[in-house]
Amino acid sequence: MTLYSDTILKSTDKAKNDQKLNICIITHCYPPDFGAAPHQYEHMAKSFQKEGHYVSVITSHPYYPSGKLKKEDRYKFISETNENGITVRRHWLLPSQKNNSLLRLISMMTMLMSMLFSLPYLKRNKIDLIICQTPPISLPFLAILAKKRYNIPIILNVSDLWPQAMVDINHLKKSSFTYKLLHKVEKYFYKKADHIVTQSIESQEYIQQLGFQKPQIYRIGADIDTFKPSDKDLNEKRYKMVYMGVLGVAHGLSQLINQIPFDRLGIDFHIYGNGIDLPKIKHIIKEKGLNSIQVFEPILYQKVPQVLQEYDFAFISQINYVRGTLPAKLFESLSMGLPIIFHGDGEGAKIVKENDCGWVSNPNAPEELVINLKEITQSNRNVLIKKGQNARTLCTQHFDRDQQFTNLMKTVYQNFTTKS
Repeated sequence: MTLYSDTILKSTDKAKNDQKLNICIITHCYPPDFGAAPHQYEHMAKSFQKEGHYVSVITSHPYYPSGKLKKEDRYKFISETNENGITVRRHWLLPSQKNNSLLRLISMMTMLMSMLFSLPYLKRNKIDLIICQTPPISLPFLAILAKKRYNIPIILNVSDLWPQAMVDINHLKKSSFTYKLLHKVEKYFYKKADHIVTQSIESQEYIQQLGFQKPQIYRIGADIDTFKPSDKDLNEKRYKMVYMGVLGVAHGLSQLINQIPFDRLGIDFHIYGNGIDLPKIKHIIKEKGLNSIQVFEPILYQKVPQVLQEYDFAFISQINYVRGTLPAKLFESLSMGLPIIFHGDGEGAKIVKENDCGWVSNPNAPEELVINLKEITQSNRNVLIKKGQNARTLCTQHFDRDQQFTNLMKTVYQNFTTKS
C-alpha cells in the first residue's frame, strides 16, 4: 500500500514549556453548529485546555449550515457562556441561506462588525495568542487589528482558499475587479500572520507559490478511538451507502439523485444532513418515487460513530472541484474502516485511489459512478473488507486528530511561549 504522507514536524527532546498561554480561537462555527469543522475547533480548544492553557472562543450564534439563527438569538447581540472552563463569546450576524456570493459577503461583514466589539475583551484578558480561521474572509481583520493594537501574534488557519474557491465554482472570474480585490486581501492576511496552518497539500503549495512561508499541515482528522470499526453482518443482501454532512450546491447530491438509477442498482442510499440543496433533494425523491433513498435529519455528533456502523461504505461527492478542499467527512469514514465512494477530484480522490481504500469517479462523468456501484454489488464482500482495513490503517497512521494537534502544539511551544 502506498501511504499518503503529511509534512509532520520532527519531534524534539526539548521539554514542554511550563509557561501557560491565554489563547483565543476566532471562528465562525462552533458546536452546536453542525459539521466536522465546528468539532475540530472544539477539539482544539479542549486540547489546549488539557495542556494547561487558558482558552476562549469568539464565534457567532449557531447558524451553520441551515443559514438560520434560532429565535432566541435573533435579537441577542453578544452572549457569553462558560462551557467546561472554556469561555465562549457568541456574536450576532445576518446569516445567509442563499447560494449568492454577495449575500454571503454581507453575512461575513455583519459577523465581523459584531465581533469587533470583542476587541476590549482581548485586551482585558491579556490574550497571548490568537488562532483565527479563514474563510470567512472577514475574520482575520479582527485578529490583525488585535495584533496592531495589542501586539498579539496570529496563527492563521486556512481551511479553504478564498477567493480561489469562488473561481472554482464559477461564481467569480479571475479577470473581475472583485477577484483582484479579494486576492489582495487574501495575500494581506498571509503577510500579517505569524504562522499559517492549512488542511491540505494543495493549499500548502498554493500559499507557498504566492511567495509566503510554507504552511504547516493541520488536518481536521478523526478521533480514532471514537470512530472505530465494528463487526458487520456480512449476510445482508442489500448494500447500504451513507452520506453524512452539509448538503450544498458543490456536493451536487440533488443532481446525482436525478441522474443515477439507485433503485435499480440494489443499493440503499441514506442521507443525513442539512443545507441549501435539501429541498431539491426531497422534491426529486418524492417526484420520482425513489424507494431506495431516504433523507434523515442531522444527528448529534456524539451519535455519528454509532450510525456509521450500520453502513457498508461512505459516499463523498464534490461535483465542483475546489482547489485545496478536503472533505472532513473523509477522515471519519476512513477511521470507521468504511470503504469510500469518492465522486470528485483533487486531493481527496488521490488519497482514496493511492491507498486502495475505495472507488473514485470523475465528477463530470456520472456513468463512472454507476460503473463503480455496479462493481461493488457484483463483488465479494471480502473486497469491501480489505478496502475498509486499508482505510482504517491509513487513518490511524496519518489522520489521527490527537496527533494533528500534537504537531500544532509543538509549533506553539517552539514559537509562541517566550515573552518579549
